[in-house]
Amino acid sequence: MTDRTAGAIDAVPEADYMEQTVPAYPDLDDEDVLVPSGEPALEASEADVLEQSIAVPLDDDYEDTGSAY
Repeated sequence: MTDRTAGAIDAVPEADYMEQTVPAYPDLDDEDVLVPSGEPALEASEADVLEQSIAVPLDDDYEDTGSAY
């Protein structure tokens, strides 16, 4: 007899889990900031360049504040 019940909702196939846990840049420390070196190809204000170099946290969980957007 075949078990047709849905498995655990949170269940993720092992291959998908392994693929998603591999770091994109394994040799790069979290504190390192990728800053372009040398002559820039395009002109940009220094403030824009600094703003774009700020690391963004990868936390996908949002705090539940109880209010709607």
